[in-house]
Amino acid sequence: MSFRDDFPALKGAGRDFVYLDSAATTLKPTCVADAVHEFLTSGTAAVHRAVHSASQQATEKYELTRERLANWFSAKPQNVVLTHGATEAINLVANGLPGLKRVACTSMEHHSNLIPWMRDGDVQVVPVDRNGTLDMDALQTTLQQGVDLLAVCHQSNVLGTVVDLQQVVGLAKEFGARVLVDAAQSASHAPPSFAALPIDYLVCSSHKMLGPSGAGALIGTTDSLAPLKPLIYGGHMVDQVSLDGYSLRPIPERFEAGTPAIESVIGWGAALKYLSDSGVAAMSAHLDQLTGQLVQRLNQMPAVTVLGPSEGQPRGPLVSFTVDKMEALAVAKILNQRDSIFVRSGFHCAQALHEHLGIPTTVRASLQIYNQEADLERFFKALRAATLLSAM
Repeated sequence: MSFRDDFPALKGAGRDFVYLDSAATTLKPTCVADAVHEFLTSGTAAVHRAVHSASQQATEKYELTRERLANWFSAKPQNVVLTHGATEAINLVANGLPGLKRVACTSMEHHSNLIPWMRDGDVQVVPVDRNGTLDMDALQTTLQQGVDLLAVCHQSNVLGTVVDLQQVVGLAKEFGARVLVDAAQSASHAPPSFAALPIDYLVCSSHKMLGPSGAGALIGTTDSLAPLKPLIYGGHMVDQVSLDGYSLRPIPERFEAGTPAIESVIGWGAALKYLSDSGVAAMSAHLDQLTGQLVQRLNQMPAVTVLGPSEGQPRGPLVSFTVDKMEALAVAKILNQRDSIFVRSGFHCAQALHEHLGIPTTVRASLQIYNQEADLERFFKALRAATLLSAM
């Protein structure tokens, strides 16, 4: 199955590049651009606030995204809180859950799933090895000592490690801990299911799911969302207001103060339909094939050291690596300048992980459904040229 033709950024004059930075943000299919364009040019209106037809139509499209998110993660629409991104969603829990004193997370978390817990709480970090394998004995010991919440990524944005949520969440529940899953990296092609897992909270971002920037979600169970306090206060979230006080609307509205990024949410709805129509099985098969080739061929290059799971082990569609005697930034610049190969270099918002593993900054190549084998051929041709420089 070919998805590439659905992405206008990859077509036309002057667009002969290879995009391998989807772990940072994804390209958008035509249907997403069309949905946003239609709203901005023919149907712009506030949502939830007026009885005129433009507002009603905008509200219907906006709420359709909530329903599609619920379906995507096997959750309930009333338990989908729309935010401005996964970072805000995590902060909503970190700042809004009463009695949150002791949090556990892993050493491979994105800064957005680490710093919010570090601000005021006692954070216990469960280590991972160079493959990203979680130390389950250390996790059990930490949980035995008492943890209010375990915050864990489904897929590492550096190592590509896929966490066994069935095992990890199950263990956390044995010791009475709530669980927040950062699904930012996996949501587009391997969405965790509330029907299959006893997770309390899940966060994701539109821009990593083929949708626009500026929209995200906190999805939870009814019991887990109920005790949360709002992160921000203002219009729409209130039921009644007087000079003596106010009362809040039910969940999820009580967490959605202010005017949202309406066009982004509507565009996200189009992206979710595109993902659903494409099918998780087809997308996963395509990505697994490309990722396997990427890992195998990188491992065959003497100057390259690949991080993350070994060949044949579960891995998300990304690979981080180092090149002997070359800084990651230099490698990324050569790839860009030589053949317009777009990769990421640096810490990837996971500086603590790099420090924990004792490794310098890395180069990251990440895939999405619009990538093809031809992209890998160009990437390896340019990378071989870069590694020749390291040997000089």
